[in-house]
Amino acid sequence: MNISGLVVRVRPEALDSALEAIVAGRLGEVYTHDGESKIIVVVEAKDSAEEVARFRALEAIPGVVSVELAYTYSEELEDARDRLERREGLPEVLEKDLPAEKIRYGGDVRHWLRGEDLMS
Repeated sequence: MNISGLVVRVRPEALDSALEAIVAGRLGEVYTHDGESKIIVVVEAKDSAEEVARFRALEAIPGVVSVELAYTYSEELEDARDRLERREGLPEVLEKDLPAEKIRYGGDVRHWLRGEDLMS
């Protein structure tokens, strides 16, 4: 589960309709607002993909100027940290003495940590 605190900034004339859209669309819980142009929204999502989808939906509400991330908690990240802490030693690829110019990164660190595509 992911939990995020967002600051949603809206044009002042769009405040009421934006509040209604957030609630009606079940995009998050309106925690508070300043009565003018800032809304604090708490988003609870099952994973990061759902979280990003809600951010995009909030951004698409008419009158929304910006959606800013103020706080985030991710069980996915915490689980990954726990697995790393329980692991003994470094992944094999990190124990190799490779010159930096020989390391090829292809956009997915999981491949890199498994030792795939490291040498040219």
